[in-house]
Amino acid sequence: MIPVGPFHDVYCRLLKIVFYSDLHGTRFMLALAEAVWSITLFMPGDTFARPTYAVMRQVMVEEAWALVFAVSAATQLSILIRCEYHTAFATAFAGWNSVLWSFVVIAMYLSVSPPPAAISGELALAVGAAWVWVRSGLKLKGVRANDYGC
Repeated sequence: MIPVGPFHDVYCRLLKIVFYSDLHGTRFMLALAEAVWSITLFMPGDTFARPTYAVMRQVMVEEAWALVFAVSAATQLSILIRCEYHTAFATAFAGWNSVLWSFVVIAMYLSVSPPPAAISGELALAVGAAWVWVRSGLKLKGVRANDYGC
């Protein structure tokens, strides 16, 4: 059912944001967050000594996680620079990136109770990464807003 009245314009705008963009901003924010994670984990000191990172510490050492985030950030930026959002590689990377962010969030939630409120940013990144994965595999060329009643 297509909304009418004042909600119709909001409905149409949200459809365009969700289905007609290549999520450049989301990809850029993911790359930025991954770069910050990498830089922070490469800094001297034992970040993973904190209880929030207990599960991540059991999987890999801090430097390995830093490298994973650095490679992920570089790959994300290269996809943005080359404007290759729907290639098989971009879609596969987006799937891997979604798994990475989902694992990080789940690991932090499992590590401490109650979870720190600061994890909400990572949760938003995980949702964004999942949507980038979905959108990377969808090619909506030819679909018009009119197809949705807009």
